[in-house]
Amino acid sequence: MAEPPDWRSEQTERALNRLERQGFAWEFLRRNPDYRTDYNRLRIPMTSRSSTLQGSVAPQWGLRFPDRSRPLCS
Repeated sequence: MAEPPDWRSEQTERALNRLERQGFAWEFLRRNPDYRTDYNRLRIPMTSRSSTLQGSVAPQWGLRFPDRSRPLCS
């Protein structure tokens, strides 16, 4: 995960003010050091252990995945 831009800059503040709730929530999460730690722990290859870990981390951060992901084009 790349380092997020400085949220205190005027340019970043303007961009954040244009976001909807979901986008703002993502910007908050990606700047949170505890979330970044959890994210980095989940980057390991998927195993039964990591899928269990993923299932326990998502609710902690308020993440919901109601649908399976699918390609945008077929």
